[in-house]
Amino acid sequence: MNQPMSGYVVGAYAATPTAGGWDPELESQYYAAVAADTRVAGFELPWLGALHPHDEEWLIANLPAPLTAVITDVPHVFPTVLKQPTYGLASADEEGRAQAMADARRLKEDVRRLHQRLGRQAVHTVELHAGPRADQAGVEPLVASLTELAGWDWDGAELVLEHSDALVAGQTPEKGFLPLADEIAAIQQSGTQLGVTLNWGRSALELRDPNRVVEHIAQAREAGLLRGFLFSGVTDTSEQFGRPWADAHNPFRASDLHGHGDEVSLLTDNLARDAIAALDPQTWLGIKMSWPAGGTEIEDRVAMLHESLDALDRVR
Repeated sequence: MNQPMSGYVVGAYAATPTAGGWDPELESQYYAAVAADTRVAGFELPWLGALHPHDEEWLIANLPAPLTAVITDVPHVFPTVLKQPTYGLASADEEGRAQAMADARRLKEDVRRLHQRLGRQAVHTVELHAGPRADQAGVEPLVASLTELAGWDWDGAELVLEHSDALVAGQTPEKGFLPLADEIAAIQQSGTQLGVTLNWGRSALELRDPNRVVEHIAQAREAGLLRGFLFSGVTDTSEQFGRPWADAHNPFRASDLHGHGDEVSLLTDNLARDAIAALDPQTWLGIKMSWPAGGTEIEDRVAMLHESLDALDRVR
């Protein structure tokens, strides 16, 4: 297990002002404004088959020391599963699992290259995801994948499985991957040092109840595997972020303390307090909040993110 982080991780890419078109100068201004808050220890960075979706040189220039990185491969995994339903580390189809392992090897090499370019170990954690959908997946193939992955040299980065929403009978999933209990079982059976990370919104949308997120926390903590916890919101109604129970990373619910929040988000300060109280003190924390489509303004997006960090400070 890597050393605990001294601050928060921010998945700033979810609220980027350049979603409608790549603008490196605007993106630099945005990330600099987010990182100006000294509580930010690092960024969650999306891996879409490459270190950066547009310009790797931009990333090298905009991840100055001492900022660290948590790399998530879900922006690559989920679209690939949609195109190829048997793709994933937990796939019961050997060809689909082999393809996912090949992509994981490319991710490993990207971590090494990023460290070489930066001249330091910048990646704290790599978040892997146990696709495909649960009806195409199993614990046994996931054990095989984790055992092999743990034997690779990740250049000091810690490997975790981030739990996405599981396939639940009678409800429409977002990802529909394996249940958390199966992911925990696979890690335990592999005998590796992999951990688990959770996202508040993804657990809430799977369980269809924001008050039950602490159940996932208890499962992972009792297994001794919980390494990190990200706060994203979710809603049970249609609104500006999309349909009900979408993995849309809603901000906190709007209030006097969340002037840039979302009126119908289910994530509140009180529920964040409950989640943090259930965590091990060594678990690193972060936020990943999105912004309604359209516009390129920076100030309101940054204010929303900083308000969210204020909330975590208040409830810890």
